[in-house]
Amino acid sequence: MSAGHTRAKHGIALLVVVALAGCGKHDAQPANGTTPPPAAVAPVTLQDQVEHTPVYLLGITYPKGASLPAGLAQEIKAYADASRKRLVDAAKPHKAGDAGVPYDMSLEFRQIAPPARGLIAIAADGSLYTGGAQGDPLIRRFVWDTQAGNLIRSQDLLAGPAGWAAVSASVRETLMGQIRARLEDDKQTPEEVDKALKLMGPIVESGTEPAASEFSEFEPMIDAQGKLIGLTFVFPPYQVAGYSDGIQRADVPASVLLPYLAPRYRTLFQ
Repeated sequence: MSAGHTRAKHGIALLVVVALAGCGKHDAQPANGTTPPPAAVAPVTLQDQVEHTPVYLLGITYPKGASLPAGLAQEIKAYADASRKRLVDAAKPHKAGDAGVPYDMSLEFRQIAPPARGLIAIAADGSLYTGGAQGDPLIRRFVWDTQAGNLIRSQDLLAGPAGWAAVSASVRETLMGQIRARLEDDKQTPEEVDKALKLMGPIVESGTEPAASEFSEFEPMIDAQGKLIGLTFVFPPYQVAGYSDGIQRADVPASVLLPYLAPRYRTLFQ
């Protein structure tokens, strides 16, 4: 029976149910009018996965010996499951012997550094091959704020667009400096270096537009004393360089970030 027919036949009964449900919501509020704490996140088991089928191969490994908050474990598992689904969905129409099959996916999660300043950082690195010349990189960074109980996301990190303009300028300078250093290490002539920098400049600029979405993956920079001294922004292949150049990284010191950090994160760097 359709939902519309049920409402037509039992409209009065449904109104009573809705009214009772509404009363239940009001009754559940604390007497002082404060918002109740969020429901606890159910524990998630992170168990390594290995799958071999005629049409796909899969391997996922999780951090060893790390005790992770349930919310962080849930975020990690969700990313792993979504990546696996991409593989399985792509392989589903195929059979053994088809061109390019078996497809494959490898994904490793690792703890970047010991917890510091109330932060836990997990890196996810891997690749997904579903045909074509090369696989798609799987690159994610999870920075967990243990005090707030949530991920720190780039869109929440800085207070306004001026901050991303400052980050963009710092990252561009770093990346172009790294390109110059690689070219000079390869014994390129000054003319060849200048030509290559002119070619790479627009690629770097395109991948580092001053917007949170371009800087979604980052890691905390922790010194020997456990102090947070900056952030390392991580860029997958193609975003700011060629595929063969692999993952690119650029450190942004706290001195650049501090004037623009959202108030809730300033104390982490102090």
